[in-house]
Amino acid sequence: MNMCTLLLAATISLSALPPAEYDDTEVVTNAALPAVRADTQVFLFRIELDATPSNCVEVAFGCDDDGDGVLSRHEEALIVGWDCGGWKVVDCATGVELCEAGTAGHAFLSFRVRIGDGGAPSSFEATAGGSAVFAALGANPPRFLYSPEWNAVRVSCRGFGTPDPHVDCSVGNIPLVIRIR
Repeated sequence: MNMCTLLLAATISLSALPPAEYDDTEVVTNAALPAVRADTQVFLFRIELDATPSNCVEVAFGCDDDGDGVLSRHEEALIVGWDCGGWKVVDCATGVELCEAGTAGHAFLSFRVRIGDGGAPSSFEATAGGSAVFAALGANPPRFLYSPEWNAVRVSCRGFGTPDPHVDCSVGNIPLVIRIR
């Protein structure tokens, strides 16, 4: 029996990140996340980049409370990314940061949260380069891994002359693709 699932597609277009004036200059772009639907079951995203021991790509999720179109530091709830040789997940409310060693070169992280009753995470899995990472979060997924109130995402890059990471994101059955070129 063959099964086919049709997903509604919505694409977020982020303005291209400008080239950094210096390799240690931070470049940033923001985008709105679409409204969460009542049938949202999965939050997933993938970060792909040319990783080095000195560059950084952070994807922050949260709620743009002041409506200015910018996810400010105090509005962040979750940060996931590559930071100078490893992967990290940050609970912004507590400042707790979990780190996993990474390998320089072409690298990717896949991050998947299954949503249960009341919008709370019911399961979690992450892989980097095909290997499981952040396994401790999977046993009892903490609330900071997802919130239906999130309405904004910010991508920050440091240590790139011309940043070219890719961030693909999907919430529920509405795939989002964020391409930074």
